[in-house]
Amino acid sequence: MTTFIAGATPQATHGEVAPAVTALFGGILVLMILCLAFEEKIHAKKSLITGVFAAISLLCATAAGLLPFGPVVNVFHESIRLPIYIPAVDWGVIAIIVGASIFVDVTSKSGLFSWVALRLTKRSGGDPAKLLIYYGVMTVVFSAVLNNVTAMIIVGSLTGVSLKRLGREDKLLGFLMVEGLLTNVGGLLTLISSVPNIIVGALAGISFVRFFIVAAPFVVVATAVTLWMGMRAFSIGRLTGDDEKREAAELVAGFDENDGVPSRAFFKYSIALFLLLIVCFALQSVLPLLDELGMGFVALLFGVIALVRYRHDVDKFYAALDWDLIAFFGSLFVVINVM
Repeated sequence: MTTFIAGATPQATHGEVAPAVTALFGGILVLMILCLAFEEKIHAKKSLITGVFAAISLLCATAAGLLPFGPVVNVFHESIRLPIYIPAVDWGVIAIIVGASIFVDVTSKSGLFSWVALRLTKRSGGDPAKLLIYYGVMTVVFSAVLNNVTAMIIVGSLTGVSLKRLGREDKLLGFLMVEGLLTNVGGLLTLISSVPNIIVGALAGISFVRFFIVAAPFVVVATAVTLWMGMRAFSIGRLTGDDEKREAAELVAGFDENDGVPSRAFFKYSIALFLLLIVCFALQSVLPLLDELGMGFVALLFGVIALVRYRHDVDKFYAALDWDLIAFFGSLFVVINVM
């Protein structure tokens, strides 16, 4: 916890800002939003765009005397001088993004998610309607614990293989459309499902369990409606004849869910870690020590624990982090703080 205690200007102290200054920063904000909207047209990454506007905002705010420069007091009552943009960043959110990304990237190497997907494929018996329901629910669950792109890659690639083996490639578009919609539905389910959820939860002080309880009913209804509409729109129905059912079941029975599991020990280790992570996220607000350290620490802790399995290759996972996303939110926090 840090607090500015010195160097505050009259404007920063009393909140008296000239209308022209407000208009200036309003213009800066609108221009930044427009640049982000046309990111592809101007051929610039979002992190660079927000970084430029963060620098412009800091320079203008300093010139207008809006920022409270001075020492910062920490919990030990020590006076520390920090750059004005350091306390502006919500480091708890950044920690959750970094820790969760590393954790998911490492545990996905165990083959856990592909194993779950193939088990459900075999349980469907090759029935198109059952397959869509299983894949739809799996997409929602994967999107709740993974990022949407990873969830769609796992489910989408298996969808293509399964429908080809079943001789129903004409249904591929329908399956992918439904799964694509459900990645967004699943992204609403938990506090760590997506970056917007993380930010909203952190700023509003919403716990993991509270977020889940409120979001779950909507996600259940939205999932059911999406699956029903997908079946109707793309004519995906149940198999009726016994011969059709038997033939389809034989075709999907050829899948071996253990093919993608490089190590049974690491596979079980990943399952245990995932369950423990969910428990710690859910109980973080009441667990001793973790209630003080926050969800960001929990995410980083489990990211580090997961990395022990690849302790000689950790640099590969650091390089695989989405640094553009991390820099984007860091810069965005600075802009928001100035505004």
